[in-house]
Amino acid sequence: MKKIIPLLVAVTLLTSCMSLWGNSKEKTERKPPPPPQPVVEKKPTKKEKAEGYYQIGIAYLELGEIPLALNYLFKAKKLTPDDPKIYNAIGLAFLKRGDLDKAERFLRKAISMKPDFSEAWLNLGILYEEKGKPDKAREFYLKALSNPLYLTPEVAYYRLALLDEKAGNTEKAKKELILAIRNNVDFVPAYLKLAELLQKEGQIEKAKEIYYQLIELHPNIQEPYCNLGKIYLHEGKREQGIRFLRKCIKLKPASPLSAEARRELEELNENVP
Repeated sequence: MKKIIPLLVAVTLLTSCMSLWGNSKEKTERKPPPPPQPVVEKKPTKKEKAEGYYQIGIAYLELGEIPLALNYLFKAKKLTPDDPKIYNAIGLAFLKRGDLDKAERFLRKAISMKPDFSEAWLNLGILYEEKGKPDKAREFYLKALSNPLYLTPEVAYYRLALLDEKAGNTEKAKKELILAIRNNVDFVPAYLKLAELLQKEGQIEKAKEIYYQLIELHPNIQEPYCNLGKIYLHEGKREQGIRFLRKCIKLKPASPLSAEARRELEELNENVP
């Protein structure tokens, strides 16, 4: 009897160990992990959809596709009718189309929603220029500039300069063009207009300096090459003039400026590229 008891204890211990650590059969029969939960796509909010329509509308507007631009901009307005930038964009689209009454209605709506909306004031100024009311246009450009947070003041200064040039106030126009350049050193229209005014005044060397500066900043723009070519031909510097005219044509052969440069070269009996 004494010999049987140790044997029973051993069997009991062995059984306990197997239940504690598991046997090999239990290890190979693990349950597979549960399948992953399906990904639930988040639906865009009204505001997000409106912003998407707005961006598409702006892209078409920049391409000159006015009907397509208006289609997407009105979709954006339907979703978020309290967003002033959408009204401004619609106003600009009608302005580009030449529908001034509709353009003004949407631009003024944008301003009523956001009184310091400089871009809308600028567009309203352009609209009044087209209406032949320069004094009112000037008032709106100055209103755009009154906002210290206006991101593109160079455009308003440039438009003011054009008004002053038409009014015969060249000195004031030049000052405003310089202000435009100070606010954005890459703003090409201000450089070109300033050089043009200096040429008209006979300040040819200063005009040349601006054209060379512009070439350094933007080497792929045609106007500086074409204008320098004409200046050098007028000064009797034939080789330099021809070189700049050829460069103008090379940059964009099918453009109106290239056609102008070709006529200059034909008058000189030069081979036209």
